[in-house]
Amino acid sequence: MNKRAIISTLVACWLMLCSALATAQDANADLYDAVAPADSAFIRVLNLSDISIEVGLTSKTLTQRVPVGQFSGYRFVPPGTHRITIGEQSLETELKANTASTVIYRDGQLQLLDDAFVNEPRRAQIAFYNLTGMQAALKTADGQHVVVETLGQNQTGSRMVNEVKIGFAAYEGERLLVNYEEQLLRKGRSYSYALMPDASGFRAVMLANSIDPTE
Repeated sequence: MNKRAIISTLVACWLMLCSALATAQDANADLYDAVAPADSAFIRVLNLSDISIEVGLTSKTLTQRVPVGQFSGYRFVPPGTHRITIGEQSLETELKANTASTVIYRDGQLQLLDDAFVNEPRRAQIAFYNLTGMQAALKTADGQHVVVETLGQNQTGSRMVNEVKIGFAAYEGERLLVNYEEQLLRKGRSYSYALMPDASGFRAVMLANSIDPTE
């Protein structure tokens, strides 16, 4: 390859790199735009109906689609009174700054739960949701250690833990109900563990919580 060809190749590579950097910067701008403003309130929906749902929220232009048996991502809104709408049903509530909430949709009804909201970058936060009609606790997989104390139906509890890879299970007393897959719990992140009713008994749902940035 002669000198001119080498120079042309280097210039082409440099232009491709500049284009890639510009694209990355645009993508990062989108990520930065999604960062919640200070003193926001956070709210999401858990769909316990038998169909996918569209969720409307005041101050948001777009609805949020939530599949059967799933949590949506949290949406952030300014503090104040907001209305959540699903089909013909709606719930109006005051959302305070630096709080998080989960709305349960089941049998055509909406129920608001207050979530724990802790900003602790050095630890991971676990939330356990008991959505069954029985008493249940979240324990280590072997049942030897209680992680979140016993909860009644539609109750939630939480705990902070060090970064660790671990599996949990839901128990009624000493009786094992469901196992949750082993997960690396990263510091600064929050995770939801839900015990849900199922045709065959119980269903375990576990997820790393996330923010839905759509407006």
